[in-house]
Amino acid sequence: MLAGLIPLFWPALPPLSDLPGHMGRWHIEMTIGQSAVLAHYYAFAWAPIGNLGMDLLVPAFATVLPFEQAAKFGVMLIPLLTMAGLLCSAHEAHGPVPPTALFAMPLAYAWPFQFGFVNFALAQGLALCVFALWLRLGRQRRFALRATIFVPIACGLWLAHSFGWMMFCLMAAGAELARFRSEKRTWHATFIAAAVQGVPLALPLLVMVLASAGQGVRADDWFNWGAKSLWFVSILRDRWAAFDIACLVPIVLILYVAARSPKLGFSALLGWPALLFLFAFILLPRLALGGAYVDMRMAPAMIMLGLLAIAPPKGGGRFAQVLAVVAVVFFSVRMTATTVSFALRSVEQQRELAAIPTIPRGASVLSLVSRPCGGAWSDLRRDQLPGMAIVRRDVFTNDQWSLEGQQLLHIRHAAAIPYLADPSQLVYPSVCPDIGSNFVTAIREFPRAGFTHVWTIGFPPAALGRDLQLIWTNGSSALYRVRR
Repeated sequence: MLAGLIPLFWPALPPLSDLPGHMGRWHIEMTIGQSAVLAHYYAFAWAPIGNLGMDLLVPAFATVLPFEQAAKFGVMLIPLLTMAGLLCSAHEAHGPVPPTALFAMPLAYAWPFQFGFVNFALAQGLALCVFALWLRLGRQRRFALRATIFVPIACGLWLAHSFGWMMFCLMAAGAELARFRSEKRTWHATFIAAAVQGVPLALPLLVMVLASAGQGVRADDWFNWGAKSLWFVSILRDRWAAFDIACLVPIVLILYVAARSPKLGFSALLGWPALLFLFAFILLPRLALGGAYVDMRMAPAMIMLGLLAIAPPKGGGRFAQVLAVVAVVFFSVRMTATTVSFALRSVEQQRELAAIPTIPRGASVLSLVSRPCGGAWSDLRRDQLPGMAIVRRDVFTNDQWSLEGQQLLHIRHAAAIPYLADPSQLVYPSVCPDIGSNFVTAIREFPRAGFTHVWTIGFPPAALGRDLQLIWTNGSSALYRVRR
């Protein structure tokens, strides 16, 4: 587990795509009461929603650590909890932890985590940990105790992230189906008994139903097989496409060997949850309840559980030794590659963040970030970098999310309309202008009364107009002052 944290040791800012934007929001929620400037630009009011994991955790850590260190510490907890949950769940299902569990450990750095879905990733790690507790109490047949303590646990998971709670419900349901089927119950009796065991987990569902009353269910982009294929291929997506895809080969091979070899097999306690995750991956849309990439988040989880479900090799011997060596090599290679990738990304990000000291405190910054069509495999992780200007200079910038029911932050800076919130900071080539802004149009038409500065990331310095004065550049990005 400690070796699995090595990629995060070096970067001062963990190079996760959405993390700077989240850090901007956390800074606002912590300091808005003491900052008249932030209170002019933003409003924040606490409320119980299913997306508060790191929003609660990082401010707690910031009481004893500087804010940016507190955020990094919170991020480092995510893979630590994920790996702990994987090992503990494997122990509860098998007794001895099988060597194949090491194939699952690098998936703590899977694409949803690299994307910066930190609240979701935290909830997923917590869900894996409490799933091990669910299995343990079930093995000990302490069902009354389990039902009692999992009412607050389920609510806590939902507060961390509603999708993490849903994943835990699927894991618990799969484990109960496996347990009751092993007792030779009929399918009808099995489903009824499993549903009864799941009742203590259902309180967040009632909250969600009441909160969405009269609004309907918002979902879109169902059964997009092209996107789902991409999500699967991108499970280990990081920096080098050929390498990341090649690393899927041993994972697929070990699952195939486990299904075919008499020396291996699958634990039903983990196999059933993996199958339910597979069905969820197939059935879920890309967009739901205000969130994006909903189905994508299931892909690494179903593979992790599938790998955990592989039983320890029967009889030991040379086969078991070879399998263990291959697993250790795979884990070591992935962690080494992730460490190198994160170090390189940290250098790339710091080069862009050098603009922030030249921004006056309390400024209003129009951020325009260059993006390729469709997104490159090696994402430059700069879409939300302007959020660090909020953290360090108490500015307004147009990169914050404003999704009803997903964030508690509200943007009050009406003078910035239409460049108010994400994704207005994203600029795609003109051949794919489906979202975001057009660079030429934005420079020509942005409301001068709403912004004091323009920060162009990925656009070399240029003469953009008489009222835009260049004050900083690194050759590929630039910062301009708006002359009134």
